[in-house]
Amino acid sequence: MSYGKKVMIVDDSNTVRYEVRLLLKKIGITLVEVANSLGMNNAIDEYGKTVDLIIMDLTLKEENGFDLIKSIKASPNYGDIPILILTEHANKENVLIAKELGVSGYIRKPINKDELIDRVSKILDIQVG
Repeated sequence: MSYGKKVMIVDDSNTVRYEVRLLLKKIGITLVEVANSLGMNNAIDEYGKTVDLIIMDLTLKEENGFDLIKSIKASPNYGDIPILILTEHANKENVLIAKELGVSGYIRKPINKDELIDRVSKILDIQVG
């Protein structure tokens, strides 16, 4: 089953990207994988109009995830793409900053597969299962 939805994962961990790819493939979602901010910017230029959700880590090697979120949200072309944060740094301060920036959700690593699928399906408004 395919929902025709496309999700971009921005994480510098090959393992995390692989795990997210396997989980989302099971529910019929296409994944665009990028490892860093440069890759994300290139992928947004290429796929931005067709990306339905961005899942991203806050701690990327080249750039702070909050700075990337600000630039995406400020874009007239891509500012309405929902963002789901997937990170080890789920402290209260980061959660509050994320809410202020307008992210759609916050998930703590290690990945809980049921939580990830539930959040993604709600954001994308698809029925899973």
